[in-house]
Amino acid sequence: MHASTHPRNQLSTGAIQPPRALGVIIGGVISAWAFGMAVGVAVAAAGGQVEFKTFLAWVVCGILLVVGMLFAYWSWALFTLSYTIGREHLTIRWGLRRIEIPIGNIQRMIPGRTVYDASVQGLNWWGCHVGHADVTRVGYTLFYSTHSSPDELLYVVTNGEAFGLTVLDQAAFAEEVQANAALGPTVGELQRSASTGLAAFPIWRDNTGKTLAFLSLLAALGVCGYVYGQYPGLPAVVELKYPALGGIVRVGEKSELLRIAYASAAIAAVNTTIGTVIHSRLRSAGLWVFASGGMVQLVLLAAAIVAFSAA
Repeated sequence: MHASTHPRNQLSTGAIQPPRALGVIIGGVISAWAFGMAVGVAVAAAGGQVEFKTFLAWVVCGILLVVGMLFAYWSWALFTLSYTIGREHLTIRWGLRRIEIPIGNIQRMIPGRTVYDASVQGLNWWGCHVGHADVTRVGYTLFYSTHSSPDELLYVVTNGEAFGLTVLDQAAFAEEVQANAALGPTVGELQRSASTGLAAFPIWRDNTGKTLAFLSLLAALGVCGYVYGQYPGLPAVVELKYPALGGIVRVGEKSELLRIAYASAAIAAVNTTIGTVIHSRLRSAGLWVFASGGMVQLVLLAAAIVAFSAA
């Protein structure tokens, strides 16, 4: 461990939290902006006619809501960022994620001021650097940091990957780690990474599952987009041949055809929720639910094409 230029202060026995205000404020502002824009777009879409532009407005509203929720979570996760030095582990907490690094597996600690600055891939804005990078002299590094300059960055190198942390009193941090390591070896323990809450669902780590769920949602958007795009050209009263009523053609208001889009959206929401829950218990069954949801959307799209062409 290279000596730090910061003065030596004894660390508290609790969690060490780096400066987080700047990153939390920026993330919170982006989240608030996204939610505010989503409300404005939703109000405009709700008062608009049933047409493709209105459909696009709802899509933009949904995207803004997702962006707002992501930045709200990331801001909260940044607020909870902490490092705890225990008897056996250095524990990193970031939101719903918890990483336990065995003290005995820590090989060295390198101040960031002695290493070339690396570009973090992941969440990377002023006051928030959470992601990964290949760092010269360090190797593959996971960053859980809020540093504003290399002087605030400390690389903790283990026998696996390294970790980039924001530690202001690096000498005290290193001495605390070394003091716990001197109490007895813990080499051989595996590094553990655990998530809680929604982050614990295995779907986030299953690329096949995420792809199938995304394709199912994309198919639902296709159904809704087709219905909204074709709707303005219909007369007020149309022939309804779907669903078929024993060969009898029914006459009704064209607004009844909107039920196809509503059904598509409802099925997509329910199917994604159920599929995610089932996937956490049995992966193959969850994947089948996602795939079957996509097939149902294709059936609805075919039904919409038939219904609108006959109207």
